Amino acid sequence: MSVLFEVSSYDGKRIRLTNVQWVHIVFFHPEVENQQEKMIAVLEEPEIVIEGATSDTKICYKMFRSTPVSRKRLAVVIKVLDAEGFIMTSYFTERVRRGKVLWKKNES
Repeated sequence: MSVLFEVSSYDGKRIRLTNVQWVHIVFFHPEVENQQEKMIAVLEEPEIVIEGATSDTKICYKMFRSTPVSRKRLAVVIKVLDAEGFIMTSYFTERVRRGKVLWKKNES
């Protein structure tokens, strides 16, 4: 399984995006194609991280002024197992999902 990129996330975990998962993401969310640099930025410096549908998943969000679909947040959903994880999906959205806040950027 080829890895498109691997990045150290905001909490020091190694997160990777595989080619197989990338094909899945752009099939369901074609607006995310060519947005890998933004995905990396979300993982490195999110504005907020919410617990996903299960305790081992997280949704990282960051606002971007310029995207293929106007000013939106990019959400990157990751599954984390111990010290590493992988990207499950990514999509643009207007709002942050309600849920348990796991981490929030310091506004000071």
